[in-house]
Amino acid sequence: MDIISVVEMDHIYWLGRYTERVYTTILYYFKGRDRMIEDPEFYITYCRDFTIPNCYASAEDFLLKYAFDEENPDSILSNLNRAYDNAIVLRHTLGTETLSYMELAVNQLKNSKGSAVELLDLQKVLDDILAFWACIDDYIDSEQIRSVIKIGRHLERLNLYLRLRKSKECMMKPFHMLVAKLRKGYLDYDKDALNLLGMNVTSDSIDYLDGVRVSESIIKEKYNCIS
Repeated sequence: MDIISVVEMDHIYWLGRYTERVYTTILYYFKGRDRMIEDPEFYITYCRDFTIPNCYASAEDFLLKYAFDEENPDSILSNLNRAYDNAIVLRHTLGTETLSYMELAVNQLKNSKGSAVELLDLQKVLDDILAFWACIDDYIDSEQIRSVIKIGRHLERLNLYLRLRKSKECMMKPFHMLVAKLRKGYLDYDKDALNLLGMNVTSDSIDYLDGVRVSESIIKEKYNCIS
């Protein structure tokens, strides 16, 4: 039986959250770029939807800094760097081949800045993240590690969907997948908060602001770390 420390478990959980955050935000960045062709001010709506500060002077400034500015804590690159930092700590657990896809994603995103085919390059970042997730399923024997990464992913997706005010139908799959993984007992979580979130996202009148708040309270600070 493997023993996983609290510190390692924290990195595993946040690896799931940050990789999902990057994946989902790149998808919406694509949509935002398309909208800004017709409506340059759409970046203001984009920031409001993701509840991030609007620190951008124009659509052009947004497209550059939101994607590639390492000094911007809300940028895609900053979030990818956080995912990579967590992966590096877990390099002996993840293995060389799995970690290599995270390295490819970081390098690809950095090299995409100013590229003539920026959208194609960003699509390659998505492909690298998908390959990274596939390697986790293929090469990591510990069900606990795989499950905790997915808990992070499903919770992050729900959190983002709530911020984006997605429909009940969009919420159902990530919520039920989150519940299935949490019930395996690999993380200590707040069952009351999970039930509240479930009642909210499955209702016909979702309280999105409360949903975001509750989603952030589900995972407790102290983990149950024995697999």
